[in-house]
Amino acid sequence: MRSRPPDRTDPVFLDEKTARKQAERQVLLDALSGGMQAEAIEWAAGSAIAPSLLASPRIQLRPWKDADRAPFAAMTADPEVMRHFPATLTREESDAWVDRAMQKINQRGWGFWAMDYLAEGAPAPTFAGFTGLNIPAPELPFGPCVEVGWRLAPQFWGLGLATEAARLALRAGFESVGLEEIVAVTTLRNTRSQAVMQRLGMQESVADEFDHHAFPADSPERRCCVYRLSRARWSANSLAGNLQNQS
Repeated sequence: MRSRPPDRTDPVFLDEKTARKQAERQVLLDALSGGMQAEAIEWAAGSAIAPSLLASPRIQLRPWKDADRAPFAAMTADPEVMRHFPATLTREESDAWVDRAMQKINQRGWGFWAMDYLAEGAPAPTFAGFTGLNIPAPELPFGPCVEVGWRLAPQFWGLGLATEAARLALRAGFESVGLEEIVAVTTLRNTRSQAVMQRLGMQESVADEFDHHAFPADSPERRCCVYRLSRARWSANSLAGNLQNQS
């Protein structure tokens, strides 16, 4: 039987309602003080996914802009954000990542989209990170497939945004792209991301566990897990959620 690391409980998340209120307040204060800037959304011609399908009252997934590069670089240089990744990124590496994300969206019409968050009462949306769909590297043992992934700046943690944004990406993947299955991957130690996957209705595929080649052989993050969600299960979960909302 495999041995999972113990789940570390952060006191700030013990009371989810309080945590969300505190985080919402801080984001709003940052926006009102001019600490975060936002520009008009520009959609690339020929995008396969309608912008309305990638939006909720709090979130908009959208193509990347050059203005996103600096805040994204700050994210990828943050050891806490990159705790469950092989390493932090330099500014050059971060910009190259954005270049690849932009290229894939232009080529396919979908990918890892930039994510804007509009806090209640804020004058404009603010860049919060990314969420979207991706084709993983071919050398990974569980492919070929399409994965859903996300990464948010720390000030947006604890708001439920990762789950909300990932639901938008899943909807786009199943309804617009026509995928039959979407997977999600993280390290066994990343229990927060696994909790998001479970809230999305995804099921862990224990048989797909693997050692990720990007981590050193002695890294405690090397062992990774795979969660799967079929179109049929997603449709059933969506129907059940709609019926519950109507009752």
